[in-house]
This record gives sequence, structure tokens and C-alpha cells, in this order.
Amino acid sequence: MGSDADRLRIERLIQRQIREWDLRRRLAEEGGEAARREIAHLPEGPWVAIAKQLGSDARRIAKALGGKLGWQLFDKEIVETIALETHTRERILSRLDEKAVGRFDDLLSELVVPNHLDQLTFLREMGKVIWALARQGHVILLGRGANWFLDPRYGLRVRVVAPFDTRVARVSERERIGPKEAASRVRETDASRAAFIRQVYHRDIDDPLGYDLVLNTEALDIETAAETVHGTLRRKLGAVV
Repeated sequence: MGSDADRLRIERLIQRQIREWDLRRRLAEEGGEAARREIAHLPEGPWVAIAKQLGSDARRIAKALGGKLGWQLFDKEIVETIALETHTRERILSRLDEKAVGRFDDLLSELVVPNHLDQLTFLREMGKVIWALARQGHVILLGRGANWFLDPRYGLRVRVVAPFDTRVARVSERERIGPKEAASRVRETDASRAAFIRQVYHRDIDDPLGYDLVLNTEALDIETAAETVHGTLRRKLGAVV
């Protein structure tokens, strides 16, 4: 991520997302007492945060879910690019009030243990982007540990997993690499993601208390998995989704 084409694509995605937020807010404001009660019930969100294992098919599930809900998918690459692009980042952060920014700063100060200042600055900006997206709602967040710091009352925290051998086979096929190289990539990615969660959030990535729903895709197709997440989200949050 980082080419002019990528930046333009993400800017258009943000423009589309902001228009969607504004439309939803206007419709809610014009919807009478029932709509106002719905807003009061869910003052931020709704969102879905999906934690993934390499080769678990989490991205495909997230895309299918986005199609069902009509929500935008924000993955690691998009979130990190927004965090690095000042203009695009400010368009998102301008929708946060000062109180919300203060809450996030307080939270981040408790979570992050940086190796150096540049890392802290980047993590802070990335976290603010995730925080702002989630507060405005109607988004799917894939990766970057959003499930560990967002308020679980206003969204659904999902983890998508699969057995090691299943994931190796998928990575080998999709990346057109040998099983040995695929196994190495899966191990390295698992270790890297676990280390990130441990360093930034002081949590064990395998702690079940960080998730509302865990899906094992060994024998679960994409459509069924997406329907399961969709149904669980509706049962948890009600008519707002």
C-alpha cells in the first residue's frame, strides 16, 4: 500500500463512508421517536472486529459479511495507510469530539509499550483511526487488534481460526508455494500477530474473553460463516443492524 492509485482508492473509500454515515444520521434524525430511542440505545457503532489467522479465510468471510450488511471493510493495510496520510486521517478524526479523543488517549497510555517514539506515534494514529471508524459505526474492521480495546457493548468481536495443516494447505495453494514454505509463513505470521497483541494490548491472542464468537473454518464454508456472524450480530445488537 502506498502508490498514488492506492491512496486515491482509499480516499474514495473514505468519501463513500462519510457520505454513508451522514445519510444514516439524517435518516435517523428524521425517523421520529423510535429512531431516536435506537440512537440512544447504541450511542456508538455498530461494528464488527474480526481477528484472523493466516489461511483461515477471514478476509473472504469479512467481504461476504460486508455484502450482507452493506458495510465497508477496513483491513490492516487500509487502516495503516489512513494513519500515515495526514489529510485522509484528519477527515476521519474530525468526526470525533474532544471527549472521545481524550478517552482514547487515556486508554492508549495504558495499553502501548513502545520500543521507540516513532512506533508510539504511529500506533496512536492508527488506534485513533480505528476508534473513529468504530464510533461512527457500520464498518467491518479486519485485524490490528480492534477487539481488544473497542467497547464490546457496541459491536461484535469475532475470531476466525482453522487447524494448522488446513491453513498451510490453503496458503500453499493460493500463494503457489511449497508446503514447507507455507508452513514457515503460517508459523511466522502467528508468532508476529501474537507478539503484537501482547506488546500493545498486554493480552494473550488466544484468550477467549477477547472474542464474542470464534469460527473454525476447517469445515465451514464462507457463506455459512458470514451468515453466522450476521445472525449473531443481529441477536446481540438488535434492530440497529
